[in-house]
Amino acid sequence: AISVIISTFIGIVLGSISGYFGGKTDIIIMRIQEVISSIPFMPLAMILSVVIGSRVSENGRIVLIMCILGFLNWPSLCRLVRAQVLAEREKEYIVAGRAMGISQMAIIFRHIFPNVISVIMVNATLSFASCLLTESGLSYLGFGVVEPKPTWGNMLNGANDSVIIQNYWWCWVFPAIILGICTICINIIGDGLRDALDPRADRER
Repeated sequence: AISVIISTFIGIVLGSISGYFGGKTDIIIMRIQEVISSIPFMPLAMILSVVIGSRVSENGRIVLIMCILGFLNWPSLCRLVRAQVLAEREKEYIVAGRAMGISQMAIIFRHIFPNVISVIMVNATLSFASCLLTESGLSYLGFGVVEPKPTWGNMLNGANDSVIIQNYWWCWVFPAIILGICTICINIIGDGLRDALDPRADRER
């Protein structure tokens, strides 16, 4: 959740500024997000876990994973918000707001932002599920949260043995099932929030 909050905040701010102002600002932000998008997360997280993980506490390792996930996951949301803002900024109510002398930041975050909230909510819930799976993958490989702190990933890592898989199936079946169910439920919640928060939904009905 912390990593999603970090990535969502960065994506909203940079995407809104990039889409609304355009020009050199848009070019600079888009080049930055392309560089961030090109960084492979799993190898970077494994390297940092080996290099830094042994020097910090277990809570410090968890914070490190959250920050890495947050700072590497914002480019996709940034692109989505930028595309939505580009479409919204040319509409009549935005032109009217400029004519009335409303500040540019107020136009972006008070008038345009509510019309793109549905896209943000869907992306945030997908990012939540993605971060959940990524953390589980890191913990399963031994580069994430380690015992005795329990996560579904290190539960599966603890069951990574042929004897356990054959004779103690519940040690890996139930964590895997719950992880899958939780991911699906998060995505369903995102779809529900999109329908509830979309300002155009009532008009379409």
